[in-house]
This record gives sequence, structure tokens and C-alpha cells, in this order.
Amino acid sequence: MSKLQIELGNCVKVFSKNSSCSKCADICPEKAIIYNNNILQVLPECTDCGLCLGVCPTEAISLKDFDLLEFVFGFLELESGIIKCQNNIPCTGILHAEHLISLALLKEQQIELECCEICHQESHKKVEEANFFLQKLDTHKHINISLVSIQEIEEVQIDNRRDFLKRLSLKGAIKSKVEFDQEVQAQEIKTLSSQDSTNIRKKELPNRRKLLYMALKRVDKVAEYELINEEKLSFISQKSINDSCDNCSICYRLCPTGALQSNKRGSKIEFDTLACVKCHLCHDVCEPNAIQLQQFSTKSLFEPTIKELIKFDVIRCNDCGNFFTYQGGEPTCYRCKLEEEEAKDLWGIQ
Repeated sequence: MSKLQIELGNCVKVFSKNSSCSKCADICPEKAIIYNNNILQVLPECTDCGLCLGVCPTEAISLKDFDLLEFVFGFLELESGIIKCQNNIPCTGILHAEHLISLALLKEQQIELECCEICHQESHKKVEEANFFLQKLDTHKHINISLVSIQEIEEVQIDNRRDFLKRLSLKGAIKSKVEFDQEVQAQEIKTLSSQDSTNIRKKELPNRRKLLYMALKRVDKVAEYELINEEKLSFISQKSINDSCDNCSICYRLCPTGALQSNKRGSKIEFDTLACVKCHLCHDVCEPNAIQLQQFSTKSLFEPTIKELIKFDVIRCNDCGNFFTYQGGEPTCYRCKLEEEEAKDLWGIQ
């Protein structure tokens, strides 16, 4: 039975039908993750490799009986810097590039990843990104990665078979029956609960970003800031908004972390770089394609600011009294104009 747990209220796929995020499904080696009306579901083929945890931008996926944050703080207390698949962690693929950066910055010993064949390729990409980021911070930190031998993997598989034999006892059979029932329940079509809906409205940073905040406080300011091309970093970005923006407000209302925000009057859109997890949702829902990615400046890591991306002329509507974005002509909001046109059609008035 799969140990994957899905927090639907944190999944950007659930936030909007226009979301292009499919990172967890794309990375799954068993193709065990599917979407049913944008709701993520895990098939029985799942092997709990954890690769999906390592790519989810909002930490909507977790592994039962394994807390990543607890692992990080526990690992920081150890004298060893080795993280090994199926040893002190289920699989190194569970770790995100942000975890690796934070561990490298917070731990005195050099981080060494020993990966299985399943996660080695993906973990190698994350290590490369983490080392690139560490280099831009002008630190001496570096992460190494190697492949775990087949023999070690086979030893773990033998342990798994032993665990299966133990279940032939009465107690083990009961446990297996309970797990089977849970598996059947898990395969039922899921719908959004009231708690899921509440979570969608929350603006919350993933734990790994909070951890990165803490780690960055230990880094001395670099002598010279650098610009990084936006495609070089998968987990953070800087943005701009052009004049085609019509202030529909969807981008900052849906932003899962509050990286995009506005004021009470809706007269501007601001952006907090360090809160962005690069989930791409704001780009996916922007009809005029007004939101653009920019080069990332390392200045934002040492001198964080909330940047005003665009400002609007906001006035009160003559009819309803609500604030709206004024773009010239009659001081009447779009909704009141639409209602007036519908009323004219209804009564046959030209």
C-alpha cells in the first residue's frame, strides 16, 4: 500500500483548471500518479520512491511515517554528512534542491549523497542546481553525489521479503487486511473537502523555504551581486508585469504563497521574490500573458524587498460605488456596464 499522502488544498493543480503543473506525474518512474478533474490520485503501482515529493513546488505531497523537516534537523545533529538511499532516508529523491542548499549551508561536514538507480539521475540534476546556487552565494560549500551499489539495494529487498514472511502470522494477516481496506478506500474518487478549500485560501510558505530563510541568514553578503538567467533556477524567480495587465486580480488571489499580493483597493500588484516557489500558476491563469520572468538577482537574497510590479488608477464606480480599475471613458465599472447591456437586451432597448 502506498504511503503517499496528498494535501489537495496545497496542490496548485487544484487551485485552477488552467494550471500546467504536472511535475509529480512527470517524474514518477511507475506512472502511478494521475489527475482526475485536476485532482491528484495515486495508483497501486506506486513504490513510494518519493521522487514526487522532491519536485512538488508547494509540498502538497508527503510520505506517511516520514517527516522531511524532522529528518533535516535530525541529520544536522549527526557527525556524518552522508545521506544514503534506504538507509537514513527512504530515497534521496525525496529531497528538493532547496533542502540540499540548506543542508550544505547549515552542516559543518560536507554533504554526500549516495543514490539508488531509481533516483540517481534526478538527484544529480538537483545537486548540480544546488552547487550552482551555492557558488553564486560565494561559499566554499559543495555537495557530492554517487551511485549506491546494486548489492546494497538487494540487501534491502531481502529485508522487505523477510517482512512479508513475518506477516504470515495471525497478527500479520490482520495488519495486511487493514492495509488492504485502506488501499481500497484510497482508490476511490476524491473530492475537495471543506478543509481542502480552506487550505486553498491560505497563503503559506513550504517548510523547505522557511528552512532556506534560516540557512541564508548564516551566509555573509557577497562582494558583488550577480544576475542569473531565469531557466537556471527551478524553485525561485523574479517577475515583471507589462501594460497589458487588466488588473483582473486572479494571479495574486490564487498565488499559493502570497508572493504576489495587492492592497485593499487593488490599486497595485507587488511581488516578494523570496516567497515565490516558481509554481508557474500566475502565468497559467494570466489571459493577456502580462506576467514575465526576469533574470534573478542575488541581491534579493541579501537585501529582500517587496517590489511594486505595476500600479493602477483605481476610482469608485458611479453606479455601485465599488472601486475598479479606471481605463478612461465613463466612470462605471465593468460589472455595471455588463448589467446595463443585459438589461437593454432584455427590454429590447437599442
